[in-house]
Amino acid sequence: MLGRKDCRELLLAADAARAADDAELASDLAGACPKAQLDTLIADASPSQALLLCGRSAAAGHRACDARAVADLEARLQPHLTLGHSDEQIAIDPLIALALEMAGKELNISWNGSDPDVVVGKLNVSIEHVTTRTVATVPDAMGNQKHVPATQHRFVAKAACQVELGDKTRVVRAQDEARDLTWQALPHFQIAPKPDPQVPPEQELKKRAALAWLRTLQKALAMNPPETVDVDDEKGCVAYGLALNLTAGDDTAAARGDGDPDRIAACEKLLGEPPGAGIPVP
Repeated sequence: MLGRKDCRELLLAADAARAADDAELASDLAGACPKAQLDTLIADASPSQALLLCGRSAAAGHRACDARAVADLEARLQPHLTLGHSDEQIAIDPLIALALEMAGKELNISWNGSDPDVVVGKLNVSIEHVTTRTVATVPDAMGNQKHVPATQHRFVAKAACQVELGDKTRVVRAQDEARDLTWQALPHFQIAPKPDPQVPPEQELKKRAALAWLRTLQKALAMNPPETVDVDDEKGCVAYGLALNLTAGDDTAAARGDGDPDRIAACEKLLGEPPGAGIPVP
């Protein structure tokens, strides 16, 4: 096996060695995996498979993936997560419902009012109208471009909502905006006035802010995956392992199997790990 230098074979064998409490053999096996071959495997793998490759190497004592690469893989993992209010009697916030309708499938996030993975509060969206003086380039009656005094209008839709991330309640914020210019008439240059800014309706701006908030929440959850994530598939098991590491403050916790024994055993079986190898994630 050491002579073949097949990274997949070596890393799986390293996990088997760890499960058998032979840390020295595990280190030798993982260390025989050529870095260039591992990099190619990671580049061609799904985020969950790539994180497992990084994790199997790390669990055997070899840091094959840097922190930036791991963070990028975590951001792209997107396990299925459900949102819900703290009281199942509370109806889904209309703006959250709109955001889920627009991007829930893409982000792999849905609503579960009775048993959510992530508890969210009411999404508050406000719109601010900010003006500043500027100069606009506009055509005169002959089509010639003229520089005229103008006002820039910024309509900023800000969204904020309390969310349970890890063991803390935090406020997740996001915003979207629309801009336009207005100016007064300049008869000397035969320039017609533009008195009103042309921007989307208020409700459209609120929908855009809610969508930006949902995308921001997905990124925050990638860095703080909940331990309640379903472990019915590979993504869920990897996310659960990442959550265990985060909660313990130890990036070897999941590989040691420091979690719910039934969930760990189910993930070992689903991921093709030998019993006792845990969930090897970086």
